[in-house]
Amino acid sequence: MTNRKRLWYTFGPVILALVLILLLFSLPVGGKHSSTTEKRAAVSLSPVVFKNQSIKQQAFSDKSTNYVPYFGSSELRRFDRFHPSIMAARYHNFTPFLMGSRGTQSLPQFFNITTMEGQLRGKKAVYIVSPQWFVKQGIMPAAFKYYNGSLANLTWLKNANPHSPYDRYAAKRLVQMLGKEGTVSGYAAKIAKGQSLNSWEKGMINFRLSLLQHQDELFSDLQINDNYDRFIKPQVKKLPAHYDANKLHNEAIANGRHEANNNSFHVKNSFYNKKVKPDLKKLRGSQRKFNYNQSPEYGDLQVVLNQFNNNQMNVMFVIPPVNSRWEKYTGLNMDMYYQTVDKIKFQLKQQGFTNVVDLSHDGSKPYFMEDTIHIGWAGWVKFDQATSNFIDHRQPQPHYHLSRQFLTKKWANLIPSQHNLEHFKQTELDK
Repeated sequence: MTNRKRLWYTFGPVILALVLILLLFSLPVGGKHSSTTEKRAAVSLSPVVFKNQSIKQQAFSDKSTNYVPYFGSSELRRFDRFHPSIMAARYHNFTPFLMGSRGTQSLPQFFNITTMEGQLRGKKAVYIVSPQWFVKQGIMPAAFKYYNGSLANLTWLKNANPHSPYDRYAAKRLVQMLGKEGTVSGYAAKIAKGQSLNSWEKGMINFRLSLLQHQDELFSDLQINDNYDRFIKPQVKKLPAHYDANKLHNEAIANGRHEANNNSFHVKNSFYNKKVKPDLKKLRGSQRKFNYNQSPEYGDLQVVLNQFNNNQMNVMFVIPPVNSRWEKYTGLNMDMYYQTVDKIKFQLKQQGFTNVVDLSHDGSKPYFMEDTIHIGWAGWVKFDQATSNFIDHRQPQPHYHLSRQFLTKKWANLIPSQHNLEHFKQTELDK
């Protein structure tokens, strides 16, 4: 056997496999996801769907089913009977498409939104913004990487404008999350410095995007969990046949009382047994030093607001409470908490985002909270009343007027007393 033949037998199969893979990912797919896949993806809450592009783009382009994006984090996983996805399936002419889980704060949501900008233009959305996101260090890089992938990063980089303060901010944050190694981080570093990508770099971005988009279209259907069959479908008929807010509220109270009867915090029994009871003594006073007033999260929220503005979206923001029994036990400073809420609302309303549902004072209401920081039962009923009314009825076109001052460290580090907020308005926003 000649050396040439030996080399071919050794490396030929590998070369052929690589060629076939490149051909597979280069051919136009254009496949369509089934309506069942859309329905399952809408409540999957998995990182695969969060990183995915094609299913979400198809769902928000589908005129036969009115999917509405619900951006949030871990509260969306509380699938009790009154969860918004179950309420919508029973009563409403829209379907929430849930995007979020533990760790999906504003920065991963920003890159998530960039993957479906064309489909979200002019749409309504619900954005749950939790004060607990606004910790001193902001989102942790590990959480960001878990929910964010190359598809979203490259989609954003393809259109990133080095002359935009919002894109320079996002680029800087991307480098902080990914570290300085790697091509994506290198491209982002250039944008952060105000430098344009060259034609070779743009070509490589387009090539990699083509491969990733084909992979997404081919395999995303295979990686969706069964939350719809497990949590949504079995509970729809447990709700009253006709929508009655008072009846739903009373049923929610009864349901909460039944499911949270083994502890004084009125949290779900299973949550108490697994998450609280084993460390109950250690948790007393454990939140005395928590502070949400100063955080890079405020800047991350600002780039999300800019995306909503660019896409002319009409967004309702919901600020959830904490369990009042729990905050007393752990020593959470509620004056600080309400200052954080004021700072979030100030940032929203000063820029024209006036659809804000502030639930922060509802944490002491009976069975409003399913656990220590997440709404459930009666809380979901009130949540659904507000959001469904917003979605079902025609809303005035918002008039946004964004200020880059909300990207600054001065704003991120501002202690939000009423005096300081007013001073910031006069010196930074009105000048």
